[in-house]
Amino acid sequence: MLTAKPGEVVKVRSAAEIAATLDKNNTLEGLSFTPEMLRYCGGKYRVLKSVTKIIVEGWGRRQITNTVMLDGVMCNGEAHEGCQRMCKLLWKEAWLKKVDTLDTDVSMRSDSGDATILVHQRFLCQSALLYMASKQLSISFEDFVRKYFCSDRFRKWWMINRVCAIMLWSTLKVKGFFGLSKNGAWFGSCQTTPTVSLQLKPGEYVEVKSKEEIIKTLDSMGKNRGLTFTLEMQKYCGQRFRVLKRIDKIIDEETGQMHKAFNTVMLRDAMCDGSSHDSCPRSCLLLWREIWLKRI
Repeated sequence: MLTAKPGEVVKVRSAAEIAATLDKNNTLEGLSFTPEMLRYCGGKYRVLKSVTKIIVEGWGRRQITNTVMLDGVMCNGEAHEGCQRMCKLLWKEAWLKKVDTLDTDVSMRSDSGDATILVHQRFLCQSALLYMASKQLSISFEDFVRKYFCSDRFRKWWMINRVCAIMLWSTLKVKGFFGLSKNGAWFGSCQTTPTVSLQLKPGEYVEVKSKEEIIKTLDSMGKNRGLTFTLEMQKYCGQRFRVLKRIDKIIDEETGQMHKAFNTVMLRDAMCDGSSHDSCPRSCLLLWREIWLKRI
């Protein structure tokens, strides 16, 4: 067992070594090894974080084992018709080995060799198959009480807290399964949500609009043209960012199908911190409708 810790340096094994760990579906413990990962074989990287729980779109809170994320290692979508989601790739520890130092030149050193990595089915990317690499994560009632209701402040009112805990826990069991925040989401009243085309280009500076301005663009589900303005995006209101890239097409994590996107961009360093999704560590780059932004 590798048991790599954040900050430690690891080397990605050769494609031949990794292929020996895969089943007929190119997975290990359900996690896909995709063609986009081949270019990282032989390279050295720092472990960004150990991944034990994640939010999988459409499946909610999930548990995963023996898995890490590597610093700066993302999917470029080349094997999936140019998907632009830029997901951070997940790595099984069996695909890595510890090394002492990180080379000064950290560019990819492909060590794909002559290994045959079977080409997976169309659009079945790693993210779209995460539900197969994980299992449902649930919290017991006793764990819930200890976490939220056993501080010194509440201990003396044990019975009242117990009743409150039962009520809150019951509610969260229904809502929390989906990994959604329990309060604070923004909802609008638009029947048909508006759209704006700013034709933003990479490198341009923008400012995220205010809460009041954004709510005017949302429907009763908190979406604009199907894209949710999430709780993690709220903290960015009023802040300025550079446009990272325009988004024209992405793979839907729930269905594995490619979707076209319109008037949508990614902003540099504007990531989901998982604060309202059970501290999900995936650090996905957020998608922004141009109507939520203003050019500066």
